Amino acid sequence: MSRSKKINKKIKTYNYILICLLVVISLILLMFLMESVFFRPYYLTESREKNITKSKKSDAKDYETIGWVRVQGTNIDYPVYGAIKNTFQYPVNDKSFTWTLNEDTDFHNVMMVYGHNIMNLGPKPKMHDETFTKMEELMDFVYYDFAKDNKYIQLSINGNDYLYKVFSVAFIDVGYYNEYPEGEFSQEAKDLYIKDMKEKSIYDYNVKVPDDSKILSVVTCTRFFDDDINYDFIVTGKLVNKGERANNYKVTKNDNYKKIEKILKGSDEDEESDA
Repeated sequence: MSRSKKINKKIKTYNYILICLLVVISLILLMFLMESVFFRPYYLTESREKNITKSKKSDAKDYETIGWVRVQGTNIDYPVYGAIKNTFQYPVNDKSFTWTLNEDTDFHNVMMVYGHNIMNLGPKPKMHDETFTKMEELMDFVYYDFAKDNKYIQLSINGNDYLYKVFSVAFIDVGYYNEYPEGEFSQEAKDLYIKDMKEKSIYDYNVKVPDDSKILSVVTCTRFFDDDINYDFIVTGKLVNKGERANNYKVTKNDNYKKIEKILKGSDEDEESDA
């Protein structure tokens, strides 16, 4: 074999090896891409243990920091205070906090976390504002584009970080849900609560909520309807169990949203006429 043929053969061999390496590298990169896009959880928990420890330093005689709540897409990333006794006053001068009405630190089958809405009460809620330091940004969920992109709530309590899939966004007459117990619900009460949240939700979520699901509701006040009835705005989720993926799931408007859409549209028209 001539020298030139040997050189050409070596070049072909090197090219073949190089092509094989490029194919392998491309396959590895494709696997990483598939992992990040298709297999990576849609939303991840983040430890809030250090935040809770720091917040406990400011606890008072009638309340204590029992956990932390974090709502996807908002600035809500606040301590959760629990009552030590029936008569208590939370530090309303604190900038950012939430509370429960529970007098214990247990992780119940239904957890309800409340927060103030001071600056965002009207029928055309702002989505983000540097003055919002409480639960004002929970009202972002009235906007469909926001709701379909933000679907998870984290509750950190007793050393664990729990993730919940949102399955309901609802306006509830204040006196209505106050009939429910705080802390552990009976199975009957929990079933009714889940049913109510689904029926009153302004969206339909592609989320199954089995009977044994643990539930979290994040609650704030609103004057969205601008009438004499006091409403609470409630975003509710079910616990993501072990082995269950935190995935991106479908959200659609339902008939309940028509009234919301009409109010939002009216607010836009009012602003234009005022201008």
